[in-house]
Amino acid sequence: MVETRAQHRRRVTSLTWNKVESNQDVFQDVLSRLSVRSIRSFKTVNRYWHASVSNKHFATIQLAQSRKKPSYIACPRVDKAMKLYLLKPGKFNYRHHATVDPPGRSADHHMHMIASFNGLVCCINQLSDEHEVDYQIWICNPSTEETLLLPQGRPSVWTEPSIGVAYGPDISEYKIFRIFCVGKRNAGKGDYLYECEVYSSSTGAWRGIGPVLHLPMYVCFSPHRSGHVFAGGKIYWLVSLEDPAGIMLSVDMEENFEVMELPYYSTELREEDRITVATYLINLGGSPSLVVLHADYFDVWEWKEASWVFVIADEFDFMDFAEIVLFMTSSEKEILFVTDSHLWTYHLDTRKWKKRGRPPTRFTNPAIFPFTESLLPCNGGVRLDGR
Repeated sequence: MVETRAQHRRRVTSLTWNKVESNQDVFQDVLSRLSVRSIRSFKTVNRYWHASVSNKHFATIQLAQSRKKPSYIACPRVDKAMKLYLLKPGKFNYRHHATVDPPGRSADHHMHMIASFNGLVCCINQLSDEHEVDYQIWICNPSTEETLLLPQGRPSVWTEPSIGVAYGPDISEYKIFRIFCVGKRNAGKGDYLYECEVYSSSTGAWRGIGPVLHLPMYVCFSPHRSGHVFAGGKIYWLVSLEDPAGIMLSVDMEENFEVMELPYYSTELREEDRITVATYLINLGGSPSLVVLHADYFDVWEWKEASWVFVIADEFDFMDFAEIVLFMTSSEKEILFVTDSHLWTYHLDTRKWKKRGRPPTRFTNPAIFPFTESLLPCNGGVRLDGR
């Protein structure tokens, strides 16, 4: 029987694909370039395909490919169930990605997204009673719809705990630092005692690491004390902006705490021209940086070689609209300002503003972070084998 062109094409395609499939490195490289949703559907093809995409090696190369196509993940409006959207740099079109409403969530309060790392997001959900104000802490993978409720930590009395997320070069390693109040040093006085405990993805449990001197402050317009940034292997929190010099608190993956002063502003300046309560921490190219908002302009400072370096001062492009900055994040040299009704980007190299449009709903306690899709389990990959 004479082979038709269509039959020949199908036979050659089948033989070529069989060669690709038989070379696991090539096969995994091809699959790693696809969307997480497509990869998940391939797990049902056969055991070989399932095994090929269900190991740590594949999760690592898939995450590397995903990082070549960075985006932002946004929760424009805080609510009991979190509606998350993906924003692609450039167009900034909102595309619904996932709704996070895990079973076991404290239903009386809203969820807040506080960090994004390796395709996972960390969320908190408030718990409260007469003397304790505390949170459930969730790790979620919006792309796979997996959620993980962390064990409850020690009670925090009188004030909310502060939470920060750190992660290592190994994709399976992350740590959650939780600074909480254990009580007062002397009854009737406002001298509070604070301690820290750490949750590790490698152990799945909390471990106390002793007292700390400071509790991070509220960030302007943020409903919790967990406004932090992870940069250069450390978590940074704002602690105080009071004169003569404010301070910051940092901790590294080895659980070493440090206290550092904020940039110096002369006391001869007007109050609105010095450090203000509208001060934000961001990650600029791997360095912790500060954006200090003033009445009609802002300053940017970068932490380099154990000192603050002044980067730039510039005017707002949206002050005529009387918009209020509610949240801020960054990606490389681009700063994303979230106001009550718009997104604005500012590029440090070009010093140009761009208006990026409106959210699906008006911003209410928004949270937006850099994001890359991944297959990483919420436990960091403890269940993943090597290759």
